[in-house]
Amino acid sequence: MLPGLRQPGDDVSEELKDPLKSPDGKKTESMAAYMEAVAAQKAGNFPAALKAYEQSAAADPSAPEPVRALAILLMRLGKRSQAIEMAKKAIELDPDDYDMRRQMAEDSLRQRNAPEAIRLIEEAAASPKLKHDSRDYINIQRLRGALYVAVRDLAKAAKSYRILLTALERPEDFGLDFREHQALMNDQATGYETIGKVMLDVGRNDDAITAFQALARVKNDRPGDHHYWLALAQYRKDDLKPSEKNLNRYFETNRRRTESLRLVSDLFNATSRADEIPGRLAELAENTNEANSVNLFLGQLLIEKGDSAAATQVFESVIANSADADAYLGLVQVDILNRDAVGLLTSINKALKARIQVQELLPLVAQVANHSDFAKEVVAVSVASLDDENREQDPRATYFYSLIAERLELLEQEETLLQATLDNGPDNVVGADALNRLGLSQYSQDKFVEAAITFRRLLAMRTLPPGDRVTALYRLSYAETFNENYEAAIVAVETALKLVPQHAELTFQLGWVQLQADDFDASERTLKSAITLAESDPKIEARTRLLLGALYTQQGKWSKAIRLYEELLAIPEIAREFTRRGRMALSNAYAQSGDMANGERILEEVYAQTPNDPGVNNDLGYLYAEQNKNLEKAEKMVRIAVEAEPENPAYLDSLGWVLYRLGKNEEALEALKKANADPDYRDSTIIEHLGDVEKALGKDEDARKSWTEAQNVENESAIPDETILKRLKDKLGSKPASTEESKEQPVQPGQDDARKQDLTPASR
Repeated sequence: MLPGLRQPGDDVSEELKDPLKSPDGKKTESMAAYMEAVAAQKAGNFPAALKAYEQSAAADPSAPEPVRALAILLMRLGKRSQAIEMAKKAIELDPDDYDMRRQMAEDSLRQRNAPEAIRLIEEAAASPKLKHDSRDYINIQRLRGALYVAVRDLAKAAKSYRILLTALERPEDFGLDFREHQALMNDQATGYETIGKVMLDVGRNDDAITAFQALARVKNDRPGDHHYWLALAQYRKDDLKPSEKNLNRYFETNRRRTESLRLVSDLFNATSRADEIPGRLAELAENTNEANSVNLFLGQLLIEKGDSAAATQVFESVIANSADADAYLGLVQVDILNRDAVGLLTSINKALKARIQVQELLPLVAQVANHSDFAKEVVAVSVASLDDENREQDPRATYFYSLIAERLELLEQEETLLQATLDNGPDNVVGADALNRLGLSQYSQDKFVEAAITFRRLLAMRTLPPGDRVTALYRLSYAETFNENYEAAIVAVETALKLVPQHAELTFQLGWVQLQADDFDASERTLKSAITLAESDPKIEARTRLLLGALYTQQGKWSKAIRLYEELLAIPEIAREFTRRGRMALSNAYAQSGDMANGERILEEVYAQTPNDPGVNNDLGYLYAEQNKNLEKAEKMVRIAVEAEPENPAYLDSLGWVLYRLGKNEEALEALKKANADPDYRDSTIIEHLGDVEKALGKDEDARKSWTEAQNVENESAIPDETILKRLKDKLGSKPASTEESKEQPVQPGQDDARKQDLTPASR
């Protein structure tokens, strides 16, 4: 509660005026009950007061005063829910009642419901009944200002504080007596210092100067922090001489906050006295308990100016005089400035032994990584140092170097440094993060067995917070899925779901794992459940519908896939990327179902919006080739896709197929051989296309080998496509397939690669 504001249950007899001015009938009865309630309340007989207020309100339902008084008394008695109900009713009866809104705002603030408190106080401030030259106006503005400071909306807070500053300077303008003025001035939330700082933050320097000058006056100009704030405001106004004068008054306190030392540097630079800064700082280091702060600042200033030799001398002097650990951190920065990788390792170890915390080193990661060649040298030297038996390995140091390797995307070196961190017994915080990052690094390198082991080590930590445990289980499920250890992956996700039941992202993940395990029925059920759970999250809902659509596509359930993709595109506020993918998937489903016209129409609409998108160019170019139309345009489109991703087998297949349709069989053969070059990526349609081109070039034996391989690949798939198998059987039969027959292929535009996914749940 802010000082000077009316407490719930205060004397409200003055509130009963206009509505009962000319009492008659029910109004007379209401007035009598009201006065009886006031008397009972003053006597401390609260049950009788409550009953009388209720009788007064019942006698004249149009009068807000009894309801208002009842709300205030209920609040005093701790009956909050009833009080709020009565307060709302009072406001309904008197929409311009600003004081009731103010008191409800105070209650909302106590309940930590800042948005509701702000809504109410804004309504109170806008009331036509509120006089802007009254103490009520000041009470509302002081609460409004404090509310906006609490939510860090300083621009709006400044509007109220500007009014409060006027009230502090001219209290008579608002009818404030001496006691009220003193309460306003001495309240930390509304005093000169708070007002001045808010004004500084929003750039209202004149008001800030007024506030801090008034504070200095109130304090009889005794040296204090307000002299620093005043100096800062004057510096920002280019009032340099007064600024320096007030800054020197601040230094009379013998305090040496870093910001004040920075202001010394800024003032001297602004007045062309940069060469005098070291001398002035030396003076400030005398006769103060904060001499180290001054010297450390001087060292930082010298680093900023590139004077590493002088900075080293300052930091070594601090160490000699006081062994201040921050000076060791300064020497680390000197080595970064000098690009001295070997020296940096030594300085890091000294800083850690001097009890510099690893968290204090973290901002230096960016400083090192910003200089790529130097950063690479630091990583190389740190990795090489692991083989030095005479060098003590601090896990915090190798952890620091691993962060630099991570910034540079040096995955192997990062992995090595993280392993060294874990081998040397880090604390729980560093150890947990090292395990987490090691697992992610191994995963990124396709080391799925190692990643699974690492995530299990992380999960074995008893101190692992629940949220981090859920994330580790989520990531473990990916690693085990790519190990084809589907049962373990499912257990990991189900364990996570026990920790956070009904979690849409984790439910989606379970469906994804089941799909990889070819458990299509279970995957379908799970993904349908995920869609229901994700109704309030368009991103997860879209991802889930895309995956379920892919499942239906894999099963050849085209009508279900089409309906699902159409529902996906109807999601409100769906991201553009999901719209694009959904429309492309819908186009593919139409084409696969035999509805080429709709498939082509949708793709052409997408192409019109994103003519440079590689995936769209590939799919539409392929669709044209399937229909033996627009072949020259199709070739140009597919080449855009291949140029963007030269190793993408689906894009290379499209190019080969278009060239085949154009009769450019030698070029087609080259593209299709490249499309089939990866032994770990075998697609029956792409292999079949190679056979068709080989057949067209008269390489009958090669064609038969390719068609046979395509047949084997399709037979080994989770759901063999009987149409493809029949076509391949015909081509391998005694009668060779005709050229026209060979061209009747199923539509197979490039699909999104859903193998690797983001390892961070959308929410925990």
